[in-house]
Amino acid sequence: MRHADAELQLWLANDRISRDQHEVEMARLARAGGGTPTIRQRAGQAVIALGERLAGDGRPAGEAPRLMTRAL
Repeated sequence: MRHADAELQLWLANDRISRDQHEVEMARLARAGGGTPTIRQRAGQAVIALGERLAGDGRPAGEAPRLMTRAL
């Protein structure tokens, strides 16, 4: 009977370790953002790539507003 108890204890310990490792891995992925950017992040990157300024970003000295530099 002692062998059965020891086997059960080992099985429970291994199960607990695997659950803990899984939780740690899920927490790491959540902190890292899951690896793939969200749609919002991709849209922001696309706007930045086009050279548009984000809200709150000041224009460098001497840069005119875009609408006034285009031909009408």
